[in-house]
Amino acid sequence: MNKSLITLLVLLSLTPFLVQCASQDEVQTLSYQLRSVNKKLEDMQANTVGEMQKKQASSSGQLNEMQQEILALKGELETTAMTNRQLQEKNKGLESSLHEIVNKQSSETDVKITQLNDQLKQQQDSMATLQSARVQEAERKAHTAAEAAEAARLKVKTAGSNQGIAHVQAERKKQVKGQAPAAVKQEASTSLSTVHTPPTATEPVSADVASATPAAPEPAPKKGQEQPAAAAPTDELFNQAQKKYEAGNYQSAYETFESSINKNANGPNAIQARYMMGESLYQQKEYDQAILQYQKIISSQPKHPKTPAALLKQAMAFEQLSDKDTAKILYQKIITSYGTSPEAQQAKTKLSSL
Repeated sequence: MNKSLITLLVLLSLTPFLVQCASQDEVQTLSYQLRSVNKKLEDMQANTVGEMQKKQASSSGQLNEMQQEILALKGELETTAMTNRQLQEKNKGLESSLHEIVNKQSSETDVKITQLNDQLKQQQDSMATLQSARVQEAERKAHTAAEAAEAARLKVKTAGSNQGIAHVQAERKKQVKGQAPAAVKQEASTSLSTVHTPPTATEPVSADVASATPAAPEPAPKKGQEQPAAAAPTDELFNQAQKKYEAGNYQSAYETFESSINKNANGPNAIQARYMMGESLYQQKEYDQAILQYQKIISSQPKHPKTPAALLKQAMAFEQLSDKDTAKILYQKIITSYGTSPEAQQAKTKLSSL
């Protein structure tokens, strides 16, 4: 724009000289060119100023929009910062509440564990007391049966002695009347020398007299008269208990197995009877008591062939009580200590399923 003005001024200043030298046509041509140049300058000035004003207005509008957007972003940032502060305060409150809840639950859990341990101890004491009571009851029953058998034996001996005395008295009467022959007299005297008079109710029977008294034949029982029950042999008791177990009468089977052990604690069937006591309790879902019965075998007979089976059933009982950790330990013990037993393979299968 400055160059055009300078050019125009130069031409205007030279115009008088050119007019003198140039022709009429040249002057007109030059004038026309000057008007064209002026018009172009005016158009350029108008267009440039208008465009600049439009651009300036557009830039001002964009600047205002950007300022508004910046203000909006600042507001959002302030809102976000406030929200963050609120969330941090809430998080602190939640963390504090969570710590309080955790501490409270931990304290309550400790109290419950203590209570459960106390209850477990009481239950173990109760089971020990119950077991002791069962043993005492079995001993009392055995003692009562022995006394009944002894009383029956003495009764039979007394009855035999009374029969011998009655026979001697009859022979004496025959001898007095002269009706008995000499042989009968000799037999009567022999009977008198061997038969003892039974003791009265106030006179105690000595051991020597009881041993010297000959055993009289047992009289035949009268019709409808019950004979005293003799104690069953240990094998018979074990067989009875086994039949009861197979029939599903587990409580009666348990008591009969226990009687079998009480009769002969060192017999060949004692360990098997103890194991079956545990099986009877296991079938009744009394898993804690069954564990104690199995433990008696494991503790007293660690090398017995029945010990791996007792360990296996003990682990299964713990598994039924939801104590899988103890069950795993017992299964592993069977595999380690009794690896060649059939129970070891079962223990591997059980362990893989846990």
